[in-house]
Amino acid sequence: MAYRLKFSARALRETGEAQEWYESQSSGLGDEFIAALELQLKRLEQAPLLYAEVIPSVRRALLPRFPFGVFYVVHGDLVHVLAVVHDARNPNRWPKNR
Repeated sequence: MAYRLKFSARALRETGEAQEWYESQSSGLGDEFIAALELQLKRLEQAPLLYAEVIPSVRRALLPRFPFGVFYVVHGDLVHVLAVVHDARNPNRWPKNR
């Protein structure tokens, strides 16, 4: 069963900010970040329940190579991506509203 992905405005904003930051560090690195994210999203479309719940009903999938986690919830055949958060952020500050 393939799942559908839906992104919150926050997740889209954080993805764009991370891509811009990595690109400012080294040309092409922003594209590599997006490629790593897309790879993880394809995995989520196929088997989102493989990843552990870190908060009740909220799961986290870590990106390969980059220190980011994709936080999401699964409702039926929908994977709702809530946030794309750097691992160094304080987990007690997120998520305030889901």
